[in-house]
Amino acid sequence: MSRTLTIFIDGLPFDQLEKLPYSSRFVSKGRLVPILGYSVNCQTQLFTGKKPDELGFWGEWTYAPETAPFKKLAPLFKLLSLVEVSYYAKRVVHRFIDKMGRASATKNIPLSYLGQFEETGHSVLSSWFKQESLLQHPKMKVILHNKFPVVERRDEDAYKATKKYIDETDDLESVLVTFTRIDACSHWLGVASDPYNELLLVQDKYIEELSEAYLAKVPDGTILVASDHGMVNVTEQVNINLEREIGNPNANGYAYFTEGTILRVWCERDAMREKIATYLDGVAGMEQLCDEDRKEFGITNPKFGDLIYHTHEGHQFVPSFWGPKPSVGMHGYHPRYESQHGICLSSRPGDFDGKVSATDFYNVLSGYLGTA
Repeated sequence: MSRTLTIFIDGLPFDQLEKLPYSSRFVSKGRLVPILGYSVNCQTQLFTGKKPDELGFWGEWTYAPETAPFKKLAPLFKLLSLVEVSYYAKRVVHRFIDKMGRASATKNIPLSYLGQFEETGHSVLSSWFKQESLLQHPKMKVILHNKFPVVERRDEDAYKATKKYIDETDDLESVLVTFTRIDACSHWLGVASDPYNELLLVQDKYIEELSEAYLAKVPDGTILVASDHGMVNVTEQVNINLEREIGNPNANGYAYFTEGTILRVWCERDAMREKIATYLDGVAGMEQLCDEDRKEFGITNPKFGDLIYHTHEGHQFVPSFWGPKPSVGMHGYHPRYESQHGICLSSRPGDFDGKVSATDFYNVLSGYLGTA
């Protein structure tokens, strides 16, 4: 077993690494190629080594008409859906629903659909995640960003808490800290914007100071830095209207869930599946996920969707259950796009090189922790 300092960064693309003076000099560098999906799975694979089929979820929400926690409230939600003419009124209702504790966040899911879906997926970094992971390792101190209440200061507060712990602990074991502000900055201000580039330098300074402090205490320790995925700016919008083209969900034997870059459809009959696929295949800016990719990414479970579509790089579904307006930056695109690749760094030669997966990172960290 070897002691490690692991630094996780949400949404840092490999192609931005050259802007980080300290981090770009790590002796071991790999281009992390994620699966298709969002942070909920990309983050979890880093620290469990498991793809969606093994975890039992892909994405946060899935169609589950029999077990949906808001099933009994569906008639009320349909009445409340009248408020959705106002986005702000809708957000107030959703915040009230979130306080019921049946889901961590109902986001922008239409109220009339909410009674058909269940939140089954949670990031390994969330308190809602209940499966085993490396974050539970008894020899590792874990400092999570979401333990700090002020969102805008979470990275700074996580850095200070980690630096304090390293400085004040005599017999250091392994340490893990998570940072997320780069991801948020990318979404709302854009990749390579001035605030983004400034934040990159701040992040690089955090990595440098934590690494140097840790190695001063643990000279034979290893520094690992990883991000879960990359990011790219949005340039085009994709609009779909299944209600207009196919008819209302459920009543017509189908259901759908649309996020920023991914659309999932569940169909009761093959004929309905073919009808929907014919419509969606004709929409520009997106494509259906093939069976080969579903197998490679580990999302073959039918409950993940009978039909799965993903937008092309830089395209975003608008509106969607992600929100009524486009983001400035987005991820969740097919990993064939290099903009979606994250980073895997190590202070020890030979750990990472070329293209690596989240499971490769898990295996390296597991080896250092003595759990492999």
